[in-house]
Amino acid sequence: MNKTQKIILFSILGVFVAGITTAIIIRVRRKGKLGITKIKNKNPKKILIVGDSQSAIETSSGGKITYTYPNLLREQLKDKGVTIDVLAVGGKTTDWMKKNISSKLDKKKYDRVIIYGGGNDTSNASIKLETTLNNIQQMVDMSRENGADAFVNLGYKVQGDFGNYKIMPTTPYIDKKEKWIPYVEKRKQLQKLIPQKIKNATFIPAYDLQSKTTDGIHPTSSGHKIVAEKVYDSIVKKY
Repeated sequence: MNKTQKIILFSILGVFVAGITTAIIIRVRRKGKLGITKIKNKNPKKILIVGDSQSAIETSSGGKITYTYPNLLREQLKDKGVTIDVLAVGGKTTDWMKKNISSKLDKKKYDRVIIYGGGNDTSNASIKLETTLNNIQQMVDMSRENGADAFVNLGYKVQGDFGNYKIMPTTPYIDKKEKWIPYVEKRKQLQKLIPQKIKNATFIPAYDLQSKTTDGIHPTSSGHKIVAEKVYDSIVKKY
């Protein structure tokens, strides 16, 4: 190999190594740690929680639900001057959340928006995971455009009695308990995909509710105390 050939070879190798190094750096920066996104509002005073029955503070008929985590957070943060608004109705999908969040964002500037949904999507065979992820991403984008820091709650770990089809209720669409099994697996898959696919959000890590449920889906009042603690640690105490 003559001198010219050696120069060409080393040049090609240099470009190749540089390309691999750049790709690794980009991948690491994109992947990072779970939910590493720059927080703009260090001292949040206005928080919006968006979700379904996991976050609802009222029944569909308007009755008050006092034991769910948003009310516990309200009580915990009221002395700090923090107000918490809730956009959450039992049975709703992320499509409903996406369509209704704008009315809240148009009326008020929030410091934090917590998005906690997708459970009803995964229980609906006609809703693809890609649709759910797209809805969540759009809500994150709308929240950030409003000036808020967007948080996505990954929810409880699907283990123990949570996701146990044997205690989960039958419905007009799921007439046998065993039919819950594929939907439970779909929920696990969504929980795994959210931090991989959603951009520009901070993630509240999945938490262990220690089987504090009676139907395999919804936390009991003591379970909601754990949820409140985990959400508080992730969106307030940490900053």
